Amino acid sequence: MLGEIVAEVAGDVVARANVKEKGKTLKAIIRAHLDGSEGRTKVEHWVPRWMRFAPSAYTARGGVGTVTAAKTLAAIRATSEDDTRVPDPEAARVCPEPDPDRMAAR
Repeated sequence: MLGEIVAEVAGDVVARANVKEKGKTLKAIIRAHLDGSEGRTKVEHWVPRWMRFAPSAYTARGGVGTVTAAKTLAAIRATSEDDTRVPDPEAARVCPEPDPDRMAAR
C-alpha cells in the first residue's frame, strides 16, 4: 500500500526505484513530498483514496469502511424505484398541523 501512495505523491519512477525500501523510508518520501522538503516537489491537497469521493481502496482484500459503505449505497440506489419522482409534499412535512383539541387539553 505504501508503494501505491508513493506512486501517487512522488510518481511511478520514484516508486519503482524504492520498491524494496522499508516502510520507514517510504513514509519519509511521502512526508517529504507532502511538505515539499528535502528538494522534493510539494504535493498539495492530496488525500488517500479511502477519503476521496467516491472512496476506493489500494488493495482488493477489503476492510475499508468508506469503500464498503459507498458500495452498499450504490447497490441500494441501483435497486430502488425511480429516484427521479417528485415526492408528495404532504409526506415531506416535518411537523404535522397542530390538533386544536389536543392543544386545548394542555
